[in-house]
Amino acid sequence: MIWFLLVIASLSFAEKSTPLFTEPQIDQFVRQIKEQKAIPEKAVDMAFGFYKQNRGLLKDSSCIDKKEYKIRNKDPKLKKSDLKSGVQNESCVCIIDYTVSKTKERGHCIFLSQDKPPLIENFLVAHGSGSDEKDGIPTKFTNRTSSTGTTLSGLHLTAKDLYTFGGHAMGVGAYSSTGLGLYGVENSNWTAAQVGKVTHGAPYVKDKPQHVGRSHGCPAMTVENAKRLLPQCKGQAVWLNYTTATAMQKDIVPQSCK
Repeated sequence: MIWFLLVIASLSFAEKSTPLFTEPQIDQFVRQIKEQKAIPEKAVDMAFGFYKQNRGLLKDSSCIDKKEYKIRNKDPKLKKSDLKSGVQNESCVCIIDYTVSKTKERGHCIFLSQDKPPLIENFLVAHGSGSDEKDGIPTKFTNRTSSTGTTLSGLHLTAKDLYTFGGHAMGVGAYSSTGLGLYGVENSNWTAAQVGKVTHGAPYVKDKPQHVGRSHGCPAMTVENAKRLLPQCKGQAVWLNYTTATAMQKDIVPQSCK
């Protein structure tokens, strides 16, 4: 009886650790996404390169091993060991393209399934008030803990669970919305979780390009989009902040905190 239970348990573990998609399937997804021309090809390659290499185990956990790396108290059930398990939500990949103006739908959440082509949800996204901007494009990014600037480019894993985000906006006052923590796994963004750079809904982002305000450094979206999209992207999905600095790199540099 004990032997039978051990066999069942081992089969269950193996089943959970099996990737949702094969690498040829993922390569096909990448081709289909690029054909839509909604997202820079380099950003797609960066996000999905990380996605393929880190399913089930984070290849480079040196950022998380940093002494100062802190798990936000908004996600009390999350531990460093959880993040080291890498990409767990294989059905969602989000890319924020900060190389284009806030008046454009520069947020892209890509949803993957076995029986349909990738679905790209495009949406408006705010950047941090400390980021400066030119023609609506942020020009300054930071990894400092005391800044309202947008976190530097790079890859993140989303938190396990959603939480009720509380904020304050001019002309609106206090508000609450759907929030999802972001955990930076690169040298450029490892303080994101420590300082509370999360993705969330906000009343200063409306479905009108001329009505996109600025956040305290978070990639904020409309309240409606946060409620609709973020539940599908919780649970350690890939999140990429893509910036002009990344776009200018000749090669796609792998994540590192060494």
